[in-house]
Amino acid sequence: MSRKEFLKKKVLEHLIGPTGSILLHILIIYLAIHYIVFDVREGTEEVEVTLMEMDVVDLDDLLDDIEPELEPLDFDLDFEMPDMDVDMDVPPDMEDFAQDTPDMDFTALDVQAVDSPLTMQGLFAGRNADGRAELLRRYGGRWGELTEQAVIRALEWLRENQNEDGSWSAEIGGEGGQRMRVGVTGLSLLAFLAHGETLASERYGHTVRRAIRFLVDNQSDEGHFIDTDDGNVPYKTGTYGNAIATYAIAEAYALTRLPTLRPAMEKGVNSILEGQNPRGLWFYSYEDTDVVNTSVSVWQMQALKAAQLAGARNEDLDEGVERGLQRLLARQAEDGEFFYIQERVQSARRPDHGVTAAAVLTLQLYGLGASSEARTGMQVLRDARIDWDRPNSWFMSRWYYVTQVKFQQGGGTWDSWNNQFAPVFINNQNRDGSWTSPARSGANIPFGFEHFFGPAFSTAMSALTLQVYYRILPTFAVVEEQEPDEDDVEDVIIQII
Repeated sequence: MSRKEFLKKKVLEHLIGPTGSILLHILIIYLAIHYIVFDVREGTEEVEVTLMEMDVVDLDDLLDDIEPELEPLDFDLDFEMPDMDVDMDVPPDMEDFAQDTPDMDFTALDVQAVDSPLTMQGLFAGRNADGRAELLRRYGGRWGELTEQAVIRALEWLRENQNEDGSWSAEIGGEGGQRMRVGVTGLSLLAFLAHGETLASERYGHTVRRAIRFLVDNQSDEGHFIDTDDGNVPYKTGTYGNAIATYAIAEAYALTRLPTLRPAMEKGVNSILEGQNPRGLWFYSYEDTDVVNTSVSVWQMQALKAAQLAGARNEDLDEGVERGLQRLLARQAEDGEFFYIQERVQSARRPDHGVTAAAVLTLQLYGLGASSEARTGMQVLRDARIDWDRPNSWFMSRWYYVTQVKFQQGGGTWDSWNNQFAPVFINNQNRDGSWTSPARSGANIPFGFEHFFGPAFSTAMSALTLQVYYRILPTFAVVEEQEPDEDDVEDVIIQII
């Protein structure tokens, strides 16, 4: 071997040795990584974990959303009533259905406090689409579909005619009806809540938000809901408005469980309890007097009932309710009617189906529907007939109460009344979805009554009347317990039994 060939061989051996070793190690490392990673991916499912911090959300943050742009609902305003033979038979005697109306104790009903959306069962089972459809089918008879169309038109009108500050106005009370805003806003909010609309509703969530915001912003430190331009002057509608607003906030809290609403609800309850007079009921402006007004009082009692159902923790709530019920039971005349203010002025308002129906409904909601007082009051309402062409001064209010009483009675009484009131309200709805009360001034009331309150009042009251099928289940209905679907982890089911 020549010297040249020998040197070439040595150089190649020097290069191949370290370099080959390095290349071999790289190859081994590559193969090891490749197969190890391959085996892990083949044998293990990937799990992605996202950590989210739960923030405490203030009421102001929830109520300041920008209003979404909504397309008009697709429905025909020029619908025609079907040609139906309406059964106007006289309701059966009370004895015929007394067995179907057990004395159920509603005072024990409550809603568990949870911080998540609710699928309401039991008493509020109609506050969702499925429950609403089922109850319309069960209790609506031939009118369920048409009444629901009328309700949707009403909610659309209310949505489009809400003031910028979240309120709805009346047409009386000074300042363009501003003094009445709390009461009318409370009624309008109740109509949306009765339909199951909350802050989370796609179409009406912004409307509900603004209404709640208005009421909360117009509650005094003492708990009384007032209009900012009213100064809480001693005006009789302030007593009604405070109760209606408390009622609405209580239902809003029950359906949303928004923690910020609990203090507003309980402050409203306190204002009502503090305004209860020594005789157990209430009078205009929460006056400390022995004189009481049944019309004013029943709104207070129904607001307190809504608060009980929502889980209000006011210390004197149950005691105040008991005092109110005892006094209400004693305010009945021998013929079964309930007094309006006191016996010496009662004759001016007889026959007054409105006051009697309001009192009976209150007894029904508190589980006293089978009491002798409630049953005697129902007898007074047997001859009730709704006539749009010959209205009374409180048309919408009167039939709002009568309709609920007869729904709670059930049986042939409800079937007959349903065939009477439903077509009247459907046929007299305005093309834009509102209602105009046909009520007229009383002979001794020169400034009139309900028809001066304006379309927001009439529309809210009419919608609430037509929502009777699903707003509050009848007291005689048996509530079926439903087991929660284990596969549905997004809903929290509340059993109310």
